Amino acid sequence: MSAVTATPNRERGFSLLELMITITVMAILLAIAVPSFRDVIHRNQVSSASNAMLASLNYARSEAITRGQLVSMCPGEATAGCTSGGTAYDQGWLVYTYPAGAASANKAYAAGTSILLRSVDPQTNVSIQAKSGTIVTFGQQGQLKPSTPLVFAACYRSGSSGTGTITAKVPGAQLDVNGSGSVTTKSLTSGSCTPS
Repeated sequence: MSAVTATPNRERGFSLLELMITITVMAILLAIAVPSFRDVIHRNQVSSASNAMLASLNYARSEAITRGQLVSMCPGEATAGCTSGGTAYDQGWLVYTYPAGAASANKAYAAGTSILLRSVDPQTNVSIQAKSGTIVTFGQQGQLKPSTPLVFAACYRSGSSGTGTITAKVPGAQLDVNGSGSVTTKSLTSGSCTPS
């Protein structure tokens, strides 16, 4: 008779050493990936806010041409309105027009008499500053009234106040509105987050 040798059953699974190596590799990868991912989110917030500003400027200009009357934009909220021009657009802004026959430009939004066309909510973790505190107004041909060029800067900020910061990893955005009303954008990679 032949002798049968029994082989011990080997348990399947991971050893403690394999598990520790896997956890260590994952921790290293997360330590590298999380800061990069955070920068991507911050860049996206700045891009989203500057695109919202660009869309509102283009909308105000096209509405002025379509309606054949003045259309303005000022910083503020729909509930509070804006009584005068300001430089901080990070708390939202309003696009509005005036009743037919109103001829003066740069009038503040008045809930009872102005016609609200668009209200943009406050921007999260983004500072949007204008160089000038004048109310933005587009004329019937889409030109700025007055024709003085305007500059806006959008940058990331970590808190709920301040002008934000510009870094190589999270650049800012600048919007330039020329006298004819057309808007161009460019990236801000250094300097302060104040429009120049």
